[in-house]
Amino acid sequence: MTDQKPNRFSRKVGRISLAIVAALALVIGLASPAYAGFPHFKTVSVSLVDSSQASARSATSSASTSVSLPDLQFRWTEVGLGSTGDGVDFTVSTTVSVTFGCVNGGGRHPSATNKTTITEPVDQSVGPLTVDKNGQITSSVVLDIPAVSPTGFSCPSGQTLVALSAKFTDNTITDTTNGVAATDEDISVTLFP
Repeated sequence: MTDQKPNRFSRKVGRISLAIVAALALVIGLASPAYAGFPHFKTVSVSLVDSSQASARSATSSASTSVSLPDLQFRWTEVGLGSTGDGVDFTVSTTVSVTFGCVNGGGRHPSATNKTTITEPVDQSVGPLTVDKNGQITSSVVLDIPAVSPTGFSCPSGQTLVALSAKFTDNTITDTTNGVAATDEDISVTLFP
């Protein structure tokens, strides 16, 4: 008779374990449809369209001209969109900061403080894009970066104004339909050796 107590205990533990597993399965099963109504970005990446063009675009500039910069390509997958028949609108954005400086006739940048940085926000609307049958959108878009020019900055006689570097920060994609956003890492570009 004393041997039956451990067996009863083992059966109770087994029943409790089975009940816990069943409850977890129920919770997971109920959570799956809710997950479909929870839009979020699965992947986001931002890169230069052609990084080899960055140095080619670092043309020498004067205060009255502007410097072209590389564009940014945003790639993303957003999931949890459900089966909406409507499209989803997006905005891609960055903040570009370009540092200008003066170089002498020998092509060297003197270690003087005659530099200036111009910072401008850039954004672009995308969409509406169609949600696929799995409740997701996978897409990419190129954000055109406008030319930047330094206003009110000039170099001393015998030096030329050039774009030294650019930095793209707050590289963000926003699902404006659902109010969801994701930000990728900053990108720095050397424009002048």
